[in-house]
Amino acid sequence: MHQLTHQFNSTAKYLHWISALVILWASISGLYIAFFELDSNIKSHILRFNVSLTTVFIPLFCWRIYHRLKYGVPAPHPAMSILETKLAHIGHTLLYILVSLVLVSGVLMMGHDVNVFGLLTIPQLLQQQHSIHFFETLHLYACRLLAALVLCHLAALIKHEMMGKRILKRMM
Repeated sequence: MHQLTHQFNSTAKYLHWISALVILWASISGLYIAFFELDSNIKSHILRFNVSLTTVFIPLFCWRIYHRLKYGVPAPHPAMSILETKLAHIGHTLLYILVSLVLVSGVLMMGHDVNVFGLLTIPQLLQQQHSIHFFETLHLYACRLLAALVLCHLAALIKHEMMGKRILKRMM
């Protein structure tokens, strides 16, 4: 369902920017942990924070999917070609799929209970080590693909902004 405007509504904007902050933080800090030597205490704190943050993010992301399905997206920016519009649709769909894969695999790969900011404990969902290992591997590759797709998303945004198409205004 397309709205008559080229702007996203305020709920879509808030959910987008919350998603962007969580995804960027989790991606950057996760990649940092993966590629650099850190004190085990610092690494443990970052990992616990990321698990708590992304666990709290899951219902917000579900709300974002629901909102998009219920209200659709605005009409394409008038300066975008049909090909650019199709590529944007494919890119956004892949972002939703990859974020969902990262969140689900992140929960299922946990080999222990999840403590959410010391407020709530979610019991470990899987007990079989081979299943946990499968979801760890899926999480690793989904995170890498998501990081690459986020970079493509940002590159497309920068390209359009530099060409004067001002598509960022739609989400501000």
